[in-house]
Amino acid sequence: MKGVAQVKGYMLIDTEVFDQEVFAEFAVKIVEAMEAHGGRFLARGGTTEVMDGDWEPNRIVIMEFDSFERAQGFVRSEEYEALQDLRARCMHARVILVEGV
Repeated sequence: MKGVAQVKGYMLIDTEVFDQEVFAEFAVKIVEAMEAHGGRFLARGGTTEVMDGDWEPNRIVIMEFDSFERAQGFVRSEEYEALQDLRARCMHARVILVEGV
């Protein structure tokens, strides 16, 4: 429908990487899986500065998808599920999906 904006979907991840070697393997595979579902990175690590509250982020990653449903589809996909063991071997992560604009 013309004139109706699609609501984006975002995956926000706060990670603590504890095995860089395994993470290097995971990083390549997660990009392939994410891109297969139309996702792209908006932030991938980098400097953070807490402006309010007691949050102590480690490594922040933000992925954007064309819709909230596409983000959900990615998280529930075979490609993403196949990476869970590898992810567990290299990092601790807190992950949320959020609708955006």
